[in-house]
Amino acid sequence: MKTALACLAALACLSFPGCSESGRAQGEAGKRGEELTVRRGTFRERILLSGELAAERGDPLTVPKTEVWQLQIRWIAEDGSRVKAGDPVVEFDNSQFASELEEKRLNASNADSDLDRVQAETRTTLAEKQFEVDKAQSEVEKARIAADIPKDLLSLREYQERQIALKRAETALIKARDELAAQKKGTTTDVQVQKISLEKSQRQIRNAEESIAALTLRAPRNGMVLVGDHPWEGRKLQEGDSSFVGMTVASLPDLDSMIVEANLSDVDDGRIAPGMKVVCFLDAFPDRTFRGRVVDISPVARESRRSPLLRAFPVRIALDQVDTQRMRPGMSVRVEVLGRERKGALLVPRAALDFAGNKARVLLAGGGSSEVRLGPCGAQECVVESGVQEGARLRTRDGRTG
Repeated sequence: MKTALACLAALACLSFPGCSESGRAQGEAGKRGEELTVRRGTFRERILLSGELAAERGDPLTVPKTEVWQLQIRWIAEDGSRVKAGDPVVEFDNSQFASELEEKRLNASNADSDLDRVQAETRTTLAEKQFEVDKAQSEVEKARIAADIPKDLLSLREYQERQIALKRAETALIKARDELAAQKKGTTTDVQVQKISLEKSQRQIRNAEESIAALTLRAPRNGMVLVGDHPWEGRKLQEGDSSFVGMTVASLPDLDSMIVEANLSDVDDGRIAPGMKVVCFLDAFPDRTFRGRVVDISPVARESRRSPLLRAFPVRIALDQVDTQRMRPGMSVRVEVLGRERKGALLVPRAALDFAGNKARVLLAGGGSSEVRLGPCGAQECVVESGVQEGARLRTRDGRTG
């Protein structure tokens, strides 16, 4: 029975993040049926953090800028699915834009018809004005021929009438030419106005078509889709959700840039520092370990997502090696931060300690107990600063000595 309990303790030590190497050794001793004793060994404090994988780099897919500030997600790719460059990732509802596009196309068709009508009317009017000019030119030429007859061959009255007729014909020609020029200028303005109206309608159509095309977000490269979180409901975005301009609805993370984002409880403030080594365990692959180091600790504690009463310091951990085949953003990670190592420390099994009083006491095998001053503790053992000698035989709280 004792051996079985010792084996269970040893197994618990192997899986418990705060367990020291010396604790594992004590568990192995229990399996061999050895006595509980105070011994010297190597102790390394391990601080447990919980976190998840995240990608430092990636390509975000955001809600495009449109005339409408709120868009509804009509379709979104499955979280974690693989896509190729150009594949659709998110589609927004475009029914309103489609109806507006048809209206703009109708307006453009009407503008095109109006331009054709104005151009036709312009050609007709200009032709009429040009005819008036040609007619006036002909009258001038006839009047000039008549006025060029020598004065001696005509009566004074007839000669004067012919000169007056020439002046009138020349005046009429000037007037016809002025009217033609004014008509050209006016009709050019009318045609230009209709062209501007048509170009505006065509530009609106292009903008509407570009807006509709922008409502489908496509993958900029080959990769894996990471669906964004709902800003209020604490879940992944899904079809039917509303989104807003500039909001990130999905991303293609760079799996080569995976890091661990962990949380240090505010009660453990100061126990870890940048540069400390860590061992990470993916909950999905507990048989694999990944080493790394603490690179950054936030100076400000933040509220926990699970409870507003809990606060923690965000910790960023760089990994020495990334497994792109197994690692995915959002995977939960158990982190052991490796603290200071003590060699030759005096170690006491936790099972032989009594913490019921104001100060810890070690339980002696011969009966009674002794007050001790403890250093750091792991899952199975604690460092003893004073109060007991090396080699002292101990017992557990239920009376076992091994």
